[in-house]
Amino acid sequence: MNKSNLNISFTGEFNNSIDQKNRLSIPAKYRNALSPINQKTFVLTRGFDKCLVLYPLDEWKKVENQLGSLSSIKIRHRNFVRSIVRCAIHVKYDSQGRIAIPDNLLEYAQITKNITVIGMIKKIEIWSPSILEKDNMKDLISDDYDDLANEISF
Repeated sequence: MNKSNLNISFTGEFNNSIDQKNRLSIPAKYRNALSPINQKTFVLTRGFDKCLVLYPLDEWKKVENQLGSLSSIKIRHRNFVRSIVRCAIHVKYDSQGRIAIPDNLLEYAQITKNITVIGMIKKIEIWSPSILEKDNMKDLISDDYDDLANEISF
């Protein structure tokens, strides 16, 4: 593992909005955490949940390597890979830290104006606040997480 990857840590939550040109300003904290080897570039794609995911370029290469190890003969594998990569685009943030988000990705995540940006350690999630609140936030005290909490030492 290369040393620059050891320091990546996207954490925290930020509320933001997109401008009229569908641009989102990436929080400075996340831009500063991005290793220089990424050359201000992320890969933006659909998440498994109804959100968008920003991967630093070097992290996306790991995802591609894992996806590439799946069989191209099995239809289930092909469909899975296709579902991940078909909407993936490279986005480079500009001098003001903004990336442009294509309409098809905004529609997928049901984002109209306001956005919640969440650091997920090695990647960043972009959510519509109403979808995040309605569908995906559970209380961490819930029994649903007991088994996971026991695997992690806090």
